[in-house]
Amino acid sequence: MLRNQKRVKTFVEKANAAIRYYLGMLKTIIVCISAGNRKIGRIWNVSILPIFSCGNCKRCAGICYDIKANVQYGNVLNARARNYVLARYNMPEFFRQIGAFLSNYRGKNKFFRFHVCGEILNYEYFDRMVETARNHPDWFFYTYTKMYGIVNSYIAANIHETHPIPTNFVIMFSEWDGVEMDNPYNMPTFSCKLKGGNVNHPAEYFDTLYKCPGNCDVCKAARRGCFAGENVYADEH
Repeated sequence: MLRNQKRVKTFVEKANAAIRYYLGMLKTIIVCISAGNRKIGRIWNVSILPIFSCGNCKRCAGICYDIKANVQYGNVLNARARNYVLARYNMPEFFRQIGAFLSNYRGKNKFFRFHVCGEILNYEYFDRMVETARNHPDWFFYTYTKMYGIVNSYIAANIHETHPIPTNFVIMFSEWDGVEMDNPYNMPTFSCKLKGGNVNHPAEYFDTLYKCPGNCDVCKAARRGCFAGENVYADEH
């Protein structure tokens, strides 16, 4: 735990320095959109800083998988920080650039993930995520979130619509063991099956879920799991 605390502290110090630097370049920031990686496959994605964007970071900051990459690789930290600064201080421009990329893209790989790292900043941010998906019906969008309240509030405010969330946008509620998840609208969930057993669910519960194969390209091709809005789990690793 001490090692993780030191890692978090190092990350926060480096991230704060990067934020100060990019604030001075706010008017010229270009959003970093990634083409994917070994785990998520060939899926376009945009990320922002962990902890700084996570409204409930106290629950999982100590084991956040992305902090290690931010500490080890300067290019990762800079990309996250650049995107975070633009999203936080000029949100319309952040989403304008994402929308321009989606509109101008001429390839066949029209899959887009919000936040390999990072979280939904606030209600307005989520509203713009939904609007982006609605404005680009030829793309498939997905995201994972623990900001249940923001999503629930948005659905409640737009419940009169046939599809408050566009059908091309899957939102997976990321379940954190030991934490109550408010899910009145039955959003699909992503859970972790812990080696030592889970507090929230008995072992047999996971038999009812779709098991993550560990690479998003697999489910993308088969339109299973997160790409079909199924309840999914992964083994602790």
